[in-house]
Amino acid sequence: MTSPLQLLSPDQHLGLGLRPASNWAFCKTRDAVPIALSEFADLAGWHPIVFSTGPVPMPLAVLGTQQGQNNFLDMSCQWPAHHEPPTALKLHPFSLGVDAADAQRTVVMVDLADPRLVPLEEDDAAQPLFTFDGKPSPTLSSITQRLGAHAFALKEASALGLALQQSGLLEDMHADIRTPDGTTHRTRTFRSVSGSKFRNLATSELERWFRQGWTDAVALHLSSLRRWVQLYERQQLHVKALASASRAND
Repeated sequence: MTSPLQLLSPDQHLGLGLRPASNWAFCKTRDAVPIALSEFADLAGWHPIVFSTGPVPMPLAVLGTQQGQNNFLDMSCQWPAHHEPPTALKLHPFSLGVDAADAQRTVVMVDLADPRLVPLEEDDAAQPLFTFDGKPSPTLSSITQRLGAHAFALKEASALGLALQQSGLLEDMHADIRTPDGTTHRTRTFRSVSGSKFRNLATSELERWFRQGWTDAVALHLSSLRRWVQLYERQQLHVKALASASRAND
C-alpha cells in the first residue's frame, strides 16, 4: 500500500488547497504525541506527560489510556473547545522530512489522506498552498515557518530526554487506576523520572539543568502524572456515549 505521506512540491500539488478543519478525526487513534518543553506548562493540567521508550526518550502528552485511542475527542471527533491541542496535532497534515538527495536539507511532507486537502476548484474556502507560478503561498510559508520552529523545539525536548536517560533518572512506568468498583485499569508502559533519584542529582548538574529550564520541565512532568485518573474518566465517558449511541440506533 502506498503511504499517503508525500513530498510537497508545486510539480505535483500546484492546485492543492487547505480548507478549514471540520473535526479532528485524523488523530482519533493517537494515544500520545511528542511535545516541546514550552508546551509542558499548558498541557500538564490536562495530560499526563511521560517519556517514550527507545534510545532517545521524547516527552509525550498522553491522549488516551489505551493504545490507539484518543480520549479527548467527543462522538463527533471534536476537540474540547476550552483546551488547546498539542502543536504537533495543529500542524497536521504537514510535517518535516529529510531531502532524499541532501541529508542536510529539510523538506515539507504532507499527508494526502487528510480530507482538508482538496483541489482548489472543489472548495472556495480552501487556501492555496502554491501561487500560480509555483511559489509557496503565504499559507504554506506560514506553515513551513511553524514546522521549523516546532522541529527545533522538539530537538531541545529530546536533549532533555537524553540527559535524563544518561543520568539514570528514567524508569519504566505504567499507571494502575483503581475504579470505584474496586477493579484496576493498567495503561501501557511509558517512562517517567524517578523523583527520588532526581532529588539526589549532583548540585553542579542540578544548577546546569536549572539554567536550561529542565528542572521546571521535570517538576511539571511529575505533577502531570496525577492526570491519569482524569484521563481514565474521559475514557469511561466515551464508552458510555458509545453505548448510548448504540442503544439509540437499535
